[in-house]
Amino acid sequence: MTEFIGEFNYIHSMLDDIKETMYDPSMALIRQLVTEYIIFPLGSELVHMRFPEHVRSFLFYGPAGSGKTLVVRACVAETNSIFFDMSPINIDGKYQGKREEEKMVASVMVTAKEYQPSIIYIDECHKVWPAKKKGKKGKGGKKKKKTDPSNPTRIKKAMGKWRTKFIDDKTRVTIIGCTSEPEEGSKKDFKKFFDKTIYFPFPDYTTRRLMWKSFIEKMNGKIKTDFPLSTLAHISAGYSAGSILKTCEKVLTEYRIKHQEHRPLTLPEFIGPLSLCANTMDDQYAEYTKFTDYITGDGGKRDKLLAAAAGDTGAAGPKKKKGKKKK
Repeated sequence: MTEFIGEFNYIHSMLDDIKETMYDPSMALIRQLVTEYIIFPLGSELVHMRFPEHVRSFLFYGPAGSGKTLVVRACVAETNSIFFDMSPINIDGKYQGKREEEKMVASVMVTAKEYQPSIIYIDECHKVWPAKKKGKKGKGGKKKKKTDPSNPTRIKKAMGKWRTKFIDDKTRVTIIGCTSEPEEGSKKDFKKFFDKTIYFPFPDYTTRRLMWKSFIEKMNGKIKTDFPLSTLAHISAGYSAGSILKTCEKVLTEYRIKHQEHRPLTLPEFIGPLSLCANTMDDQYAEYTKFTDYITGDGGKRDKLLAAAAGDTGAAGPKKKKGKKKK
């Protein structure tokens, strides 16, 4: 997990208030959660036996480039697990025929249990558990059948059945689903299938500052004492770790590294390439916040607290029984 760079945001953790929208988790907090809930139980049979909470499946959600797949790879490497990729792009067209999807899921589950520890990975999982939308059709204007080999939802029922039936507190098998578009998936199905969810936001200020410094130095770049690293961290708000890394790669070419002694690195060199990378808009961020409130239940709790604070006790009070009408 050393490549997953991040710092704790102590100020935000102290300011968190259930009456307000919670602050985004820091990268260091995400790393800690992944270590405690996935790496330790999978990597050690003893820890798995003594772990107080049995977690079979996780949902990683957040903007593209925020490190979801990177963390999955780190989990596989750290625990020496067998990796099974059940992503829609990987199962497309495989196991064609009636009820063949059941055989596919069953073979993966049996093999994963036989060679545990194992991680079953489902990228773009919103396609497996899609939200119901009226009028949405497949190619050719016709709605895809559930048994269609190109339809990712064909494994939905089998995955739910085998997860409940096959993965127990003695099985070191973890299912990890990743999505950058949680609003496209069924919130109800996500909540039912995944035991835990972890939100991967874009890095906060402290983490961005650490990332710029680490990536530049890793690529043999030299930062002078007067280099405005803090300004660069502020400017890159809303950009992913992938965007920061991509910017460093564009700026720190072999030619630029050779001439940095005579011409030190400057702030404008990074601003141009960074501006070409994708940024999270406010409406996109609002979708992630809305999903987080639903999946954690914080939204409902917050509404009740605000209603109670406003003195609206009638909504929460017991309902009076209606008497029967006399004939």
